[in-house]
Amino acid sequence: MAVRLAFGVVAERDRRAWLVETGEAIDHDGPEGAAVVLGARDSDPARVAIACADLAGLIELGGTVIAGAGIDLGDGFVSARLAGAGGDRRDAVLAALRVLKVGGGWRLGERTATLVALFGVTATKPVGAAAEQAIGEGRWAAVVLASAAADLLGPEQLVRVLELRAPAGIDPVPDGTASVLAANLGRVLEPCSRPRRLELVLDLWEQVCARQWAMLERERLLASHDLSVLESLRERSNRFYEQQLIELAQRSAPGPLTLPTAIRFRPTWRNLWKHCVERMIQDALAATVLLRAAVAVHELGVVAGIDRVREQIAVVSGMLTSREIKAARSPVGELNAQPVRPGVHVREIDAWLRQQQPRNAAFERFVRARMRTALASAIVVDERCRTLLGIDIPARSFPAEHWDSSSLRAWRAVAGYTAQRPPRDWRFDPMVRVHGRQPGLAVRLAGDPVAAEHASDLLWLADLADAMARARGHEAAVETYYYRVPGFETNPAAPQPDPLTPRSDSIPFAVAGAAQLVDLGATVPARCRDWAGLCAGLVGSGVVAAALTSEFEVAEPVLAHDGAGLPGTSLRIQIARTATRLAEWSDHMGNCIAGQWYQSQAVRGRSILLGLRDEHDHLQVNAELRRAGRGWAVGEIAGRFNQEADPAVRQAVRDWAATLPVEEPEPDPVELVTAEPPARTRRSAPDPVREVGPALHDAVRKAMVESEAALRVLAALGGDTDGDPKTLTALRRSGTDRLTALCATFLDANPAALPALWTAGGSRPLAAAIESLDAALLTRYPRLPTVTADAPVPSKRLRALMKEPDIATARSMDLIAQRVRAAIGRLARRGDPALTHALTRHPTPDLLCPLILATTCTPTRATPVTAISAPRATTVPGYPATSLSAPEGPWLTAWPAALELGTPDPGPDHETFWSHIADHGLLIPTAWLGSGGWPALWSRAHRE
Repeated sequence: MAVRLAFGVVAERDRRAWLVETGEAIDHDGPEGAAVVLGARDSDPARVAIACADLAGLIELGGTVIAGAGIDLGDGFVSARLAGAGGDRRDAVLAALRVLKVGGGWRLGERTATLVALFGVTATKPVGAAAEQAIGEGRWAAVVLASAAADLLGPEQLVRVLELRAPAGIDPVPDGTASVLAANLGRVLEPCSRPRRLELVLDLWEQVCARQWAMLERERLLASHDLSVLESLRERSNRFYEQQLIELAQRSAPGPLTLPTAIRFRPTWRNLWKHCVERMIQDALAATVLLRAAVAVHELGVVAGIDRVREQIAVVSGMLTSREIKAARSPVGELNAQPVRPGVHVREIDAWLRQQQPRNAAFERFVRARMRTALASAIVVDERCRTLLGIDIPARSFPAEHWDSSSLRAWRAVAGYTAQRPPRDWRFDPMVRVHGRQPGLAVRLAGDPVAAEHASDLLWLADLADAMARARGHEAAVETYYYRVPGFETNPAAPQPDPLTPRSDSIPFAVAGAAQLVDLGATVPARCRDWAGLCAGLVGSGVVAAALTSEFEVAEPVLAHDGAGLPGTSLRIQIARTATRLAEWSDHMGNCIAGQWYQSQAVRGRSILLGLRDEHDHLQVNAELRRAGRGWAVGEIAGRFNQEADPAVRQAVRDWAATLPVEEPEPDPVELVTAEPPARTRRSAPDPVREVGPALHDAVRKAMVESEAALRVLAALGGDTDGDPKTLTALRRSGTDRLTALCATFLDANPAALPALWTAGGSRPLAAAIESLDAALLTRYPRLPTVTADAPVPSKRLRALMKEPDIATARSMDLIAQRVRAAIGRLARRGDPALTHALTRHPTPDLLCPLILATTCTPTRATPVTAISAPRATTVPGYPATSLSAPEGPWLTAWPAALELGTPDPGPDHETFWSHIADHGLLIPTAWLGSGGWPALWSRAHRE
């Protein structure tokens, strides 16, 4: 039997194949896609071993794909692959040429045959010459792209593609195979004319090169910073500023600073804080100019970069006295000798320039050494600014009016403002004694276009944050929160890419993304001037949005394995349930799994699409399961860009699929024809007392034991100190106003009991008991869970069940708990002093979060409120800092409790809540904030 080889070739009958891995001779089909050596049947075993070793060495360099190129191994032996290999011969030839280079091309056979394998019928002499030059120069990206586009472009156009050159360190085609790229290019560019195809290919090349160059430049910029000195510099800074505070206090004290005078010393704005803030501003400006210099040096080189910020260096250099420079240079213990104030480095650079020393290699080393620690120094200065302004200086110590800085005025005269942070857009409140008392800079400029900036506006702090962000490769810092001092994220995470928008990380990614949209039904725009216009036309197609709304039918025996491990591997199985999941996979894998054909099969349940993720949750393989008789079979399985999956993984998927049963379809009902009509049988009506009662009694008793503490608190609310369940009857009969008054009286007498009362309000023994019942029982009685709602029981039989003593007690406790939560919500809305006193003394996170959410979403408020987060910000300041959007965070998990407080329903996905956040941020009643404000309250809540 002849051996079938890859790419539709059958070995001649007088030739035999030997597996490279084992040297075993085969005369029949072996492992799919395995690398083999072909030779005469009577070949010498020793010579076969030499040929196998030769091919094994080439495979080690170029991968298994290289064997399919038909490499001459000497003595009549050639390489090959068995049937089942992915891709086509051009992939193998390209892989072989990467290893053999131009000089070894003779081992692939005739030159013409090699060119035809790469470029098909367009393999003219000019194309061959251009290809050989590109291969000789190592421009593999151009060669792969030209080979993939050979079916779409003419010979002259291919020559232009083969002449493309990428900047050093840039590879526009770093991954994927030419065959896959060719298939995707064909789906995208075939509707376009040939001249337009070339324009789009060349524009895509430029876009990808520009994108990769920007990413490479950012990596180099980040590598230019040394953050290893951060901790020692931070410690050195803390010690230095402690000493500075002592020296300033000594100067301000009426006499020698003894222990009694130090105890009596009261720092004020005039005698201490003004001087501290002025020094802090000087440090912030020095850190800003150092970071700007570091970015300019990175972009332009040392000489041109320093020239760009020369005037800023000069003005900041003059802010520090010689005595201050000496103090900042003084070593502190065993800590590193890095100057504690960034102005020292600015003065050193300025001194070199003023002395007109040569700007030679020594100057470059001198400057780069000081730029290398600029970011670490800026981080320490930024932390010091926020600590001083937000914590160390009491709010009452700031002046009632705007305050200024001579250093800032001198800086603005030279540096001006940045395009990323114009003064007309600076809307933060100035740092004065009472926030909102003085108008902000944007408000003043709206009324007076020539209004002056003050240091109290803190725009200089935003300039420092922007400089830190630019030093990390970002355009500007992102506003995150506002509590006394505006907060910024100086290293914001990149936004998650839209899986439908083709990515320009590489040409295979970009083309695969566009091909995915075409597969979803989008039409290539007739007149697109560039690649961006083509993508915009595809993404804007309404067909794409409609296609992604489909949901897939997945057989239960297969769905049960969603999230489970693949036996025999470290991979985890993920099953696609929606078309959106397929789009995410396709965006990452660069394949066509999100195409219409796969979707149509998945919607009908004929195909189940899988993703296999590794231990780091990275998607590695996609696979398709199809029905095969009474089981499942693997239709396709491939890695990124349709590359061949690991044979071991491929076999593991097949073994697992073979164990999956197919659900038996329900037989069609058969109508029995009888001479006499069948006797009618009476079915008994559902009886919850008989069928549910025993199981529910047991569940309720268990739940009530677990709710004993809550029962005692609720009984105490009704005036019973023994925890008698009978007290619940009186509480349940209480009206809304009476129960609210009882809660206020209870908290006024027992402020420390607020956390316990809140916890008791969340105790629901009947709901817990019903939830623990057997699923089949709940299916038979679907209305049973409704008895826990604060509404009449819906049916007579269920009302009879609820009259059982133990169940009645549990239901009373459920209803009272719900009403207590609503009463606390009413007390909060009206600003009840008893609740305010108890909450400020004994806060807890699970109490604060729902109450603040309720306050934020209440349209009309009877009490003043204060924003504790900036508009549009998702980060809530405080220790610990929290996020409004974290799925498992304290805010999103508090929504069920917030709704029980009487909060207006925020709607699906909390749209109303997010609109409030966009308008004014997270709100809290002002009366709940003491002298320490929100940070103090939140910190105290975590200590309770």
